[in-house]
Amino acid sequence: MPQDRVFWPPTDARSVSDQSSAARFWVDTLRRRKDLRDRFPRAFSPPADNSLAEWLHSRQGQEDLALTPEGAEQLVALLSADFAERARQFFLASEDVRAVMPHGLLPSGRRGLFRWFMQHGLEAGDLALEEVWWLFLQAQENPQGELVRAFLFTAQWQQDFPDALTVFGWSRFSDWVATAYGVDRIPTGLIAIDHFARPALQVRTGYLAHTAWRLAHPDALSNVSAARALLEWLASGEHVPLASEARSWCAALDVEALAPELLDDGVNLIGHFCYPSGLRVSVEAMTKALGLAGIRTSLRDVRTDVRDDPRHVCFDGLESSDITIIHVQPEPFFERAYTRADLAQRMPRTYRIAYWYWEFDSIPQAWCAYANQVDEVWTATEFIAKGLRERLSVPVRTLFPGVTLAPFQARDRAHFNLDKNRFTFLFTFHMVSVMERKNPLGLIRAFKTAFRDDESVTLVLKTSFGDRHPVQFQELRDAAADSPAIRIIDEVLSSDEVLSLMNACDAYVSLHRCEGLGLTMAEAMLMGKPVIATAFSGNMDFMNDENSLLVPYERVKVGRLIPPYGADMEWAEPSVEDAARLMRRLYEDPQWARQMGARGRQSAEADLSLHSAGRRMAGRIEEIRALLRRAPRA
Repeated sequence: MPQDRVFWPPTDARSVSDQSSAARFWVDTLRRRKDLRDRFPRAFSPPADNSLAEWLHSRQGQEDLALTPEGAEQLVALLSADFAERARQFFLASEDVRAVMPHGLLPSGRRGLFRWFMQHGLEAGDLALEEVWWLFLQAQENPQGELVRAFLFTAQWQQDFPDALTVFGWSRFSDWVATAYGVDRIPTGLIAIDHFARPALQVRTGYLAHTAWRLAHPDALSNVSAARALLEWLASGEHVPLASEARSWCAALDVEALAPELLDDGVNLIGHFCYPSGLRVSVEAMTKALGLAGIRTSLRDVRTDVRDDPRHVCFDGLESSDITIIHVQPEPFFERAYTRADLAQRMPRTYRIAYWYWEFDSIPQAWCAYANQVDEVWTATEFIAKGLRERLSVPVRTLFPGVTLAPFQARDRAHFNLDKNRFTFLFTFHMVSVMERKNPLGLIRAFKTAFRDDESVTLVLKTSFGDRHPVQFQELRDAAADSPAIRIIDEVLSSDEVLSLMNACDAYVSLHRCEGLGLTMAEAMLMGKPVIATAFSGNMDFMNDENSLLVPYERVKVGRLIPPYGADMEWAEPSVEDAARLMRRLYEDPQWARQMGARGRQSAEADLSLHSAGRRMAGRIEEIRALLRRAPRA
């Protein structure tokens, strides 16, 4: 390939003004400065160690590198983040490439993978050359860490070597990799201890991986005395073939302290942790709620596409516990949830719980087949549970995930190009969530009915992914085109920015036709905003005439096929006139609006807390554990 496709011209220290120029400068510097490579051996791996940041902030460091103070700040910011994350995410999302090169970031695979990035990945992944170089230099710094990460995201390796990340299986696994892929520059032995799990989880993992252990101690994960017997058996080395290093490790364990921990195995949680949506907010809330209830979680992200937040690699928990919650919708990803999580299904199989949302009070027949793959189904509201129970043969339980406001930066309206002197209504929705269901066109009609163009009032419609649904998005733009008071924001904002936008507005309105939960309404209530909403579907689990402003409706058929919704399904048609009346009253009576917001906040804080949600989920999890202890799964 031409050299200018692979390298860049030398970058002068004085030209460092942003992350890209800082990256080019740092790569150039480390290439020629062995003294700095020796001094800072993890110079490309986040987060930057304190000594490197201090040196870059110091006069000595800036003079050594000829950096301006501003350039040094850019470099410190770069080294504190993970500049390689997008390139790594693209590699992880390229299933066909990883099928051939699972070792692509190991010493023996880097040449071939780098060639693929240069010839195909740069353009296909919309990546900068600096990002790709940074990934490979980062991998070079820590080959053993890359081997561990490759294992964690290669399901076949997890299946073949289930105890690889324990003292019982690491040597066997790393020796196999060295033979299979010619990786001879990665240290083996217990030097990998930094990457191993806590002792109790290592023993559990070994127990599940070795049939002989389970036959000798069938109740080891069911009661403390049996767990103690297992640990003593491993330490003795009698009738169990263990490497000397593993036997020594077992002999050093505190049996009395460790035995109870073998029974407390937490929950595996598989969901969309990197997909910017209500599903991510829900699974994050569930994680926090379980944590508040004292339940450990092993987290795994399910990829949707390469446009997910580039943090898939951060969710590397294995299916180590006996109970798995699959927080993934039946369509389109449920059948491939494990594949898209880069996760091997544990054997023996775990007790599986599906966590599903739906917006109607009846579910598609196709969901029954997905339900047959789990032991029970959880859902957030009774509205959804009713439809599930009518069709499914497995138990269905209503377990609200909890809602909380994540910390966010308060920004004024000017940040969003909004006038601070105008009363501002907000509605946020996702184009992928079916615009007809969210009904922003009905909200536009209600707003136009309520207000004249010369009144000091604004409606903000915050959406995202309009480019994926060009026909519907054009409908939205056309409906708003003749009103200067309606502002459409089609942009993927961070959760921090979305909450900041909500905080900057005066009231929240949702004229939805149906909702499984109504998360944004709950968030607005927690923020103390008065909320106007259709009096139908999942939001009615936490909204009433005392804490919100409910819009009456008529039940109507969808009327045409709007995938995934059939024409004969029924949803609500909210009253435009009543919605306009309520919007008008909030605008004309600010004191009443504040009172409604305060009542909504008080109600939401009492009913939607993570603590209460966590206690309810923990109660059901303990019931399942008791069931499994009485009848262990095959």
